[in-house]
Amino acid sequence: MKRLSLIFATITVLTLMPSLKAEAQLNQSSMLSATSTQLSSSNFYFAKPNELTIIVNVVGHVQRPGRYEISSSIDLINLMALAGGATPDGALNDVKITRMNAVDERIRMRELHVNLEEVASLLPAELRLYPGDIIQVGKSGWASFRDSFSVVVSAAIITTAVSQIIIATKR
Repeated sequence: MKRLSLIFATITVLTLMPSLKAEAQLNQSSMLSATSTQLSSSNFYFAKPNELTIIVNVVGHVQRPGRYEISSSIDLINLMALAGGATPDGALNDVKITRMNAVDERIRMRELHVNLEEVASLLPAELRLYPGDIIQVGKSGWASFRDSFSVVVSAAIITTAVSQIIIATKR
């Protein structure tokens, strides 16, 4: 997990500057060498000039969610790096790819679940992205527990306050 986070951080620093109109040119021999331009607050472009691109959407618990127009050679790992990796509440073991396929003149949705914490066990085909993919990073179990616990504590405080008011008014 620490190694994967370090990879995401390193690639992010090399490829994306946090300004609204950022341009970066990397080493041409690198797989991620591309001109990166943030078109607006949630639209990103990562491709070499005249390179075939696809459009995917990244949502959920990532640093920079949004619409990404990326080189067709960029895979899921590199896309996650471009999106800044997971937030502290994000779970890389719970990444869902929603893919739309046309079957018999109908659109079918297919969901793929990928555990990016176990990258070594994944096949390259499982990391390949297709036009229109929606990549969603889920919430970690701890964050869900923390949020639920926070609601329970708030309800307990309100209940205690109401009961104290009721007791005080009956005296």
